[in-house]
Amino acid sequence: MNTLSPDLDNGARQAALLTVRQMAEADRLSVVAGVSSFELMSNAGAAVAREIQRRWTPRPLLVLCGPGNNGGDGFVCAYRLAQAGWPVRVAMWGSRAALKGEAGQHAQRWPGEVQALSPAVLEGAELIVDAVFGAGLARALEGQVLDTLAAAGRGTVPIVAVDTPSGVMGDTGESLGAVAAVLTVTFFRKKPGHLLLPGRDLCGEVIVADIGTPEAVLDAIVPQAFENHPGLWLPDLPRAGLDTVAGHPPVVAADATQVLTLHESEFRRMFDFVGDKLTRTRAAAQHGSAVVVHRGSDTVIACPDGRAVIHCSVPSAATGELLGGIIRWLRTQGMPAFPAAAAGVWLHDVAAAEFGPGLLAKEVPHLLPGLLRRLYG
Repeated sequence: MNTLSPDLDNGARQAALLTVRQMAEADRLSVVAGVSSFELMSNAGAAVAREIQRRWTPRPLLVLCGPGNNGGDGFVCAYRLAQAGWPVRVAMWGSRAALKGEAGQHAQRWPGEVQALSPAVLEGAELIVDAVFGAGLARALEGQVLDTLAAAGRGTVPIVAVDTPSGVMGDTGESLGAVAAVLTVTFFRKKPGHLLLPGRDLCGEVIVADIGTPEAVLDAIVPQAFENHPGLWLPDLPRAGLDTVAGHPPVVAADATQVLTLHESEFRRMFDFVGDKLTRTRAAAQHGSAVVVHRGSDTVIACPDGRAVIHCSVPSAATGELLGGIIRWLRTQGMPAFPAAAAGVWLHDVAAAEFGPGLLAKEVPHLLPGLLRRLYG
């Protein structure tokens, strides 16, 4: 994909997804660039408070804090909302005195009581902030944390998650006991787990907040995963042949790379890789020296060199055969395999979404010329 070279253009920058380790590196590089960890945490907690104030009027709020930086963000959020006149309570798993570094500093600014985390603290809350664990959690929720979050999930009180809902793995979207949030506020860039199932459904609405991380850190990190968006592949999109989408032009592919479009059962018949969807699709692409489109509500497009694009699909009557046809058409117009696959998935999905219920697969190609013309402006 030409626009996904190490020298990231603006489209790739905005669509970049960062792993948990890459986000930690972004924080480290931010400090090197002169943005303190204290300031980053202050900005993160303030961003959560700001998004809450945009959506709700003041009401009894409960902030659930954990023993790390996610908990520090929660203390900042609690402090900001209390300053704004909200009735705020804080409950914590662990000891406030045990918090280290900037998390400890922000926790000490909280003037109120800190209750022990338990299902009982949920009583009376009309909005809950989940700041217990962030995207880096690698073990299942248990004990009072599990009991408290499970009780919150069984209720009707909206939950706002900081970074990810506690128990959602940021790199994979896998759940280790998470409950669904209506809103998740993350920072600088999304992570794959915000898009991959079941994480995507558990996150609710995802807001990416600017916390002062310099954009230049992406040049050092060189992301390998991206959220599908026209900005990634529009420079490669063909401008000729708009009216031949439904036809059968001669094959003049830009490269010889094969593109495989597979839904989950087809993928499992062809490959026996284990792990999360992103890992399995990357492994299949490398193994087969092909671009692999692993279809589903969280479609993953991977190429042999490890780059991947994640696309959040909408349900439709369109088929894998049709998707393959669109990708083949893009390639006959001179588009390389990887951007053609990402563009094909996006065009296929947006055409289906714009048509609405009742779309037949055979009708999708006739929607594409108009959609392409709009993309060109």
